[in-house]
Amino acid sequence: MGREGKIKILLVDDQTLMLEGLETLLSIRAEIQIVGKAQTGEEALESLRLITPNLILMDIRMPGMGGVKATEAIKKLYPSIVILILTTFDDDEYIIEALSNGASGYLLKDIDGEKLVQSIYEALSGSLLLTGKVAHKLALNIRNNNNRLDKIAELLTFTQREIDLAKLLVDGFNTKEIAEKLYLTQGTVKNYLSVIYSKIGTNDRTKAVLILKKHLSS
Repeated sequence: MGREGKIKILLVDDQTLMLEGLETLLSIRAEIQIVGKAQTGEEALESLRLITPNLILMDIRMPGMGGVKATEAIKKLYPSIVILILTTFDDDEYIIEALSNGASGYLLKDIDGEKLVQSIYEALSGSLLLTGKVAHKLALNIRNNNNRLDKIAELLTFTQREIDLAKLLVDGFNTKEIAEKLYLTQGTVKNYLSVIYSKIGTNDRTKAVLILKKHLSS
């Protein structure tokens, strides 16, 4: 992390009130240091000549260079900087592009302080924050846009344990049989399957098997 172990954060948003609100939420945390604020992608890139944040909270829609292009440019020049997208739900398409360009996830603009800090820690630990409507949209894009399949599919990565379960699911084993083969409880298997279903955007077992066959063979 930064000086004295602090998490150094750059805030990027074209709305002054949003910048001030984020700074207020985060500055009360002793472990967090706001090292800069910018209102466009161009300003963010200029700031990075002088500061080296651990993480950037990036707005999607801004005048000039928006969050999608800024994310792409920053990740090429500073690949170690973690970028989280600030968004509203109607920004889904932009979020998908930003994730494809290297963003580590997204946060809703009405997020509370505790969830914001938790998300920052998760992103810095290497987690990809894909939940709710955007995760579902991402899965739909994989199925409906073959020309972008390879690029976006990389985002829907499974843990090794999830891969093990997915393979058994594809092979036709039921929950009890999967539990026995992997020495897990049926409840644990159900939890894993729920996560897998969420990642691929369906709760239907038959559809899940079809999607997983394609995903695991890619």
